[in-house]
Amino acid sequence: MSFDELLTKYLGWLQIRNYSPRTVSDYGYNLGSFFRFLEQKALTDVQGITTATLTDFQRWFYYQPTKRGQARGGVNQNLVLATVKSFFRFLKNEGFIHGNPAEAVEYAREPRSLPRNVLTPKEANRIIDSIDTTTALGYRDRTILEVFYATGVRNQELRNLTVADANLEEELLRVNGGKGGHDRVVPLSRVACKFLETYIKGIRPQLVGGKATDRLFVSLRGNPIDAHTVGDVVKKYARLANVKKHVTPHVWRHTCATHLVKNEANLRHVQDILGHRSLHTTERYLSLTITDLKEAHRKFHPREKA
Repeated sequence: MSFDELLTKYLGWLQIRNYSPRTVSDYGYNLGSFFRFLEQKALTDVQGITTATLTDFQRWFYYQPTKRGQARGGVNQNLVLATVKSFFRFLKNEGFIHGNPAEAVEYAREPRSLPRNVLTPKEANRIIDSIDTTTALGYRDRTILEVFYATGVRNQELRNLTVADANLEEELLRVNGGKGGHDRVVPLSRVACKFLETYIKGIRPQLVGGKATDRLFVSLRGNPIDAHTVGDVVKKYARLANVKKHVTPHVWRHTCATHLVKNEANLRHVQDILGHRSLHTTERYLSLTITDLKEAHRKFHPREKA
């Protein structure tokens, strides 16, 4: 069976497992690099691929510049390798190969980077309070930011929310189709619940009009809100609040996580709220409590008292 045929079967398998269209597309794109490598090596039989072949691919891919002509970072290398590993797991499980040569291939070492532009509590409150809630769109926007701050959901997760996902009585929000196709239930703050209740009962019906949609957040014309609109909403109110940081929906996610950790939330709980598969990903927020260290340094270091 050709690599094109195996790729078609693999992408179909991802779709059956309910991976998002974007994820399926990304996996197909990532495997394109791998197949170009195999073509250069004149490898046409999947049975002839060994662990050494995949190690050679890692080395080859490292030296392939990005579209901007930059070197491949560890994160980018590992995203592609993760796809290759997933592809070979599929081939092994479906009986297309006898062993899994990708299993022994190690990931590249990634630098431990910290999220940038995390908002302080004062900045977060200033942005939220800058919204004029006397208009339908203003009230919708305030509700969006309250949900972002309370739950740390991703942009796409927020746009996928339906009215039924908001359990206001239990103060819970069901997040469907998160990263990797995983669902989760996250707690809502009381403030977010209050705004959601008013939005669902009084504001959303004005926006929806006669449109038939179950999406929680909709546009002025009643259509499901799109990614660009959410991004524009976030930037607009940061600008109105005179917050100079580059604020995006993901900055609100980082802000939610950082403030939870700083207020001594259990790291496992934060992991569940954010939907991280690995605790290692969540642990980086511990480093963002550096302001506490600065305060302790200022208070206790003898040179600060000179």
